[in-house]
Amino acid sequence: MPTMKNSYFCSFIVAVYNREKYIKQCIDSILSQTHTNFELIIVDDGSTDNSDSIIREITDQRIKYFKNEHKGCWPTMNYGIQKASGQFLCFIGSDDYISSDLLENAVCAIKNNPEYDYYYPTALNIVHEDGRPTDSIWRYLSYPLAERHNLIKLFWECQIGGIPHAASLIRKEVFLKQGLYNDTFFNLSDTAYVISHALDIKFFMVQELKTYYNRQHKNQTNANQSERMRTFSEILDEIIQKYPTELYLGKSIDKNSAEFYKICVDKFMSLAEKTPCNEHYLKKAEKYMRILRGI
Repeated sequence: MPTMKNSYFCSFIVAVYNREKYIKQCIDSILSQTHTNFELIIVDDGSTDNSDSIIREITDQRIKYFKNEHKGCWPTMNYGIQKASGQFLCFIGSDDYISSDLLENAVCAIKNNPEYDYYYPTALNIVHEDGRPTDSIWRYLSYPLAERHNLIKLFWECQIGGIPHAASLIRKEVFLKQGLYNDTFFNLSDTAYVISHALDIKFFMVQELKTYYNRQHKNQTNANQSERMRTFSEILDEIIQKYPTELYLGKSIDKNSAEFYKICVDKFMSLAEKTPCNEHYLKKAEKYMRILRGI
């Protein structure tokens, strides 16, 4: 992906697929930002509902609208990244919305802490399908440079992504250096990206960045549990292949030993026993069982 001169501080990227109920509120919340040095990249992933008409009715020179054939969430996100010209990229779910001061707060934090790559919110507010607040808030922790390995350990132990994708401002240079999202995943490629590059990216949690509203409904991409478990199993497998064992097991173990492969088998079998959509975990357990038997 070639470099380009950045003409905006931020490129908001919104990937859309059949979001006629929510897309106008999403777009309006972005266009209402008090900090105005941004563009809005909207990529329609082949919507078959009225999303296209709703988007085209909004006239604002900061909007760059693209409509492609349906390929899925992450190919669409990657397309948006390639079309963006901002120094920072900020991904907003097409069914979500943000407060008018979100970008202004992020800009202030970045100017005061310019040495980081990935500025993320301290919390996401969870709302009902109709936009009303729920009693749920997803909170996040800080991961200083010396503690970035805890992202790997957290996922290994709990299958939790410690860094949010939504509302984060990520330097475009990160994608130039590390590559784009894995578009073979149906969902959670953002979590896979953070774990894969946990030691390569400098993360900074912005205390003032806490006014992103995540809408919960049955048609969310992340609601597909089988695909969710497929992504989880692949992330765990990459941890096994890529990272020293002390980063996620807390001790150094020979990766060619029976002890290590037994730990891998036990990990995937334990998850399979607790998960209804367990076929992906079982496949990984079988993979390491074959290696263990061959030692």
